[in-house]
Amino acid sequence: MKQLPDGSTTMRAALLETFSGPAGIRVVELPVPVPRRGEILVRVICSPVNPSDVLYCFGTYASPPALPVVPGFEGCGIVVASGGGWLADRLVGTRVAGAVQAGQGFWAEYIVLKAMEAMPIPAAVSDESAASAFVNPLTALGLARPVIRGRHRAMIHTAGASQLGRMLIRLSRRHGFPLINIVHREALVAELQAAGGTYVLDASRADFAESLTALARDLEATWAADAVAGELTGTLAACMPPGSTIAVYGVLSGKESTVNPGDLIFRGQTVTGYWVSGEFKDRSPLGLLRISRFLRTARRLLASDLRTRPRAHVPLAAIPTSLPGLLASTSQGKIYIRPGDRESRPTERPA
Repeated sequence: MKQLPDGSTTMRAALLETFSGPAGIRVVELPVPVPRRGEILVRVICSPVNPSDVLYCFGTYASPPALPVVPGFEGCGIVVASGGGWLADRLVGTRVAGAVQAGQGFWAEYIVLKAMEAMPIPAAVSDESAASAFVNPLTALGLARPVIRGRHRAMIHTAGASQLGRMLIRLSRRHGFPLINIVHREALVAELQAAGGTYVLDASRADFAESLTALARDLEATWAADAVAGELTGTLAACMPPGSTIAVYGVLSGKESTVNPGDLIFRGQTVTGYWVSGEFKDRSPLGLLRISRFLRTARRLLASDLRTRPRAHVPLAAIPTSLPGLLASTSQGKIYIRPGDRESRPTERPA
């Protein structure tokens, strides 16, 4: 391709060479990808480290990719070149957010996106919230939909202190539905209450199951979003009112969900799965209209209910050494890969 404004034709990228997590990544020089007609070349500003990215690096997310590969499911950046076409040409110079399902990801200095799938981002939205415009916001909206639409009166969420959990708190306040937030250590209870959580339960307490049973009954919480899996899925099934539904959308415990068959047979509990990618499978005219509305809602709320709090920024070279330690505690904010940086730094924005 033609040289970039700085004269370069190559870029630095984080290349996953083995399924050993961040340790399997090596920073290499690759050719800058060339956009085709209808595509844009984006200089990446930052990309979040989501649980799905971590699982991807261990080869345990959906179908493992062919190696080597550049990780990073979503991010934001500035459009620096167009491969041609009215929309692609119009986006040059614009800050956009994007997401990919396969191929090269955002943990590189440049990425090619389809112009139709790039989301221009308003100036009021931070780079970090822009980079996190898809996975968490759309998942939060999808998981909250059953209570927003009145199919269930109240909701339970098992990763209350996560960035997605905080989004759900803000959505519950906006739409007026009760939300039971589950955290996993005592210190997070007061923190989440200060963030607007009305009902916060600590799963490490001996009376957790008893408290959850009583609160779920009183609030008629028959819908749960489970990011943890493992034994907690079974605890939800045992504690929620009969006829409840649990949507497992994560595996933070690293364990398979376990449920007492009696809760499924005799109490009518349902355990299902939720994957935000499923929101985009219906390509019919009606389905595309629904997808468009879904994305517009997310974009409108990125600076408010669906904002993301950054915790730390990590350059490409520090991924193998810095990322494992930072991932040990994720309740204080999101970690971002910044391909243009040369050294790690904490967030520059107040929490």
